Amino acid sequence: MTTPDYLLIGHMTRDLLPDGSFAPGGTALYAALTAHRLGRRVGVVSARAAIPPDWSDDIAVAFAPPLEAPIFENRYTPHGRVQILHADSGALTLDDVPPAWRSARIVHLAPILAETPERLAEAFPNALLGMTPQGMMRAWHAPLPAQIAYRPWDPSPRVLERIDVLVMSIEDVRFDEARARAYARYCPLVALTRGAAGATLFINGHPHSIDACPAVERDPTGAGDVFAAAFLVRLDETGDPLEAAHFAACIAARSVEGVGPGAIPYRADVGR
Repeated sequence: MTTPDYLLIGHMTRDLLPDGSFAPGGTALYAALTAHRLGRRVGVVSARAAIPPDWSDDIAVAFAPPLEAPIFENRYTPHGRVQILHADSGALTLDDVPPAWRSARIVHLAPILAETPERLAEAFPNALLGMTPQGMMRAWHAPLPAQIAYRPWDPSPRVLERIDVLVMSIEDVRFDEARARAYARYCPLVALTRGAAGATLFINGHPHSIDACPAVERDPTGAGDVFAAAFLVRLDETGDPLEAAHFAACIAARSVEGVGPGAIPYRADVGR
């Protein structure tokens, strides 16, 4: 098994579609495909999940038995996305990460249901550590199925200082930009994405506006996850957070022009 240089920790999901069928989904899936199509060796640690048809054999997966993939239903409304949880899963630990993978150059914590405990942030001291914390902002109540509710995520300053990059959408924080600014007091790079309105990148607490790239949107699912992976890859390549953010915005824009993860572009498609 090839040692990845981009390690994702987070559950891939089964997404319930309107016709009753299921499609693979989740941050880990979209981010893994993005990093792979940008030329990285990728490894994913997740609950057992179905692999999409366009998955590459070059993307290694370590399933964490006996966990099974959570099941989500996404409903898009004029007021934003409504999520229904049909089946949950369990937490991931460092023991679920193959030892040879723990030296990955980039580590992306990608919780979908708070399955990446904060102590994992301390487990990769030499990595470029990114996190998409939307899964830490979800709450639900038994019995299932149940609608996902918002809960604020309040990590300690120590955790935020260890995370090199946080990426979240304005919807993730319920349009409370002050919360993103609060994270940026301790986390050196915080990207707050705004869909077609672009993004704000906080560099050591100072905001910078990132324009969106033109796109004809067909399916917005996973765009923030694509942005996060592209940002981490480009930041690792250049060390320039503004260049990384502009690059990520273009990759994310291309990804919404088709349906599903198959629309995620390859590097050659964007010429950078």
